[in-house]
Amino acid sequence: MCTSLTYQTEANDLFLARTMDFSQVLDGRPVFLPRQFNFQTNFSGKQTTQYAIMGAGASYEDEIVIADGFNEHGLAIAELYFANEIVLEKLPLAGKLNLAPHELITYLLGNFATLSEIAEKIADIALVIPDNGAPTLPLHYILTDKTGQAAVIEARGGDLTLIDNPVGVMTNTPNLDWHIKNLNNYLHIQPQAFPDKQFNHVTASQFSQGTGTQGLPGSYTPPDRFVRAAFGRQYLPAATTINQAVTNILHILGMVSVPKGLNIPSTGVSDYTQYTGIMSTTEKAYYMTTYDNPTVYRMAMTDDMIHNRHEVKWFDLPFDPQVVDLY
Repeated sequence: MCTSLTYQTEANDLFLARTMDFSQVLDGRPVFLPRQFNFQTNFSGKQTTQYAIMGAGASYEDEIVIADGFNEHGLAIAELYFANEIVLEKLPLAGKLNLAPHELITYLLGNFATLSEIAEKIADIALVIPDNGAPTLPLHYILTDKTGQAAVIEARGGDLTLIDNPVGVMTNTPNLDWHIKNLNNYLHIQPQAFPDKQFNHVTASQFSQGTGTQGLPGSYTPPDRFVRAAFGRQYLPAATTINQAVTNILHILGMVSVPKGLNIPSTGVSDYTQYTGIMSTTEKAYYMTTYDNPTVYRMAMTDDMIHNRHEVKWFDLPFDPQVVDLY
């Protein structure tokens, strides 16, 4: 579970945003990784990044795993579950940079500035089932850069490729092509109410507002969330400022956020939206809300951090609701 989308203001401020939906508590927090950050990969030894990274991540056995983030050049990536369709290599491939799926974001953000750079080199990377005891995460990835273009990476057998995403939305399985074709089933969905309709001597009128959205799918399945997110992204009034964009994005992702107890997989543990992350790549800032605390927190990647900070920095957010007493 997870939903992600790109967004752009009328002033060309660019964003990548996502919900993090999962049943296991991930303890995702905002984090800054400096230039020359060293991280150990399962198959390809120690890797060193060139660019500063900010995003949401967690630390597992001294390894920092980035789930979504952006770098100093405005490249942004989010990983989402892609169960049942992903095809990973069983063994490392000769002549490739072999990475476990959860290592890809850190590597790409740390070493590439644009989608075009990734497109040239992505076939040199193989995603491999880890053999060091780390969990095998079935992931696909949505990416965007300073051009505003959206793309995805889906390991489905053969060389990895960068796939254009003209909708700017991604959820989970099935693959992106399927989701785009599925939009053909929803040509009747619109913000405008439908007019009255005559049935012989009876004029049928709407009971109330919202007839244009009758049939908008409402489940928490990936296909339904994809349609709702695409609909909201298409029709919300355009934002002119960054603050308006953040508000719009939160409303769109609110259409697909999962409350506790409403989606219970076979494990019996509720899947829910643990946090919502918004990567504002033009201003180099990360916004986050959490399940229990809808207050919007902003972390900026400053020039001073990029050039002078050499250590990892975690940002601790209050997870309890922040209630403001006005009277």
